[in-house]
Amino acid sequence: MYKAILFFTFILFVSSSIISAQGRMTHEERVQQLKERLKLTDDQTKKIDAILVKSDKKRDEMRNSGDMENMRETMMKNMEETNDQILKILKPAQKVEFKKIIEERKNRMQGQRRNRPQ
Repeated sequence: MYKAILFFTFILFVSSSIISAQGRMTHEERVQQLKERLKLTDDQTKKIDAILVKSDKKRDEMRNSGDMENMRETMMKNMEETNDQILKILKPAQKVEFKKIIEERKNRMQGQRRNRPQ
């Protein structure tokens, strides 16, 4: 019995470590991922970095405002504005790949919503 409890505790620990490692990316990691995946120039990377900094600041302000009723809607609007600004900087082939990234993000978010306990 003791071995079974120890085994399940170990499995739980390993699982939680893996899940936390898959958490949110840092700002730098997001910029680096976009740079690599979209094959951004240095100039594009700087512009996108600035856009993401502004977006992160707005998101943090929304979270700290305490307006929980309108937060989801406002955050979605902020995300759309950010995506539109990024799209303006990209070349046609990069836009196609960025739209794939947006779609992947939406699918991940929908999957997370479905898996939340009610």
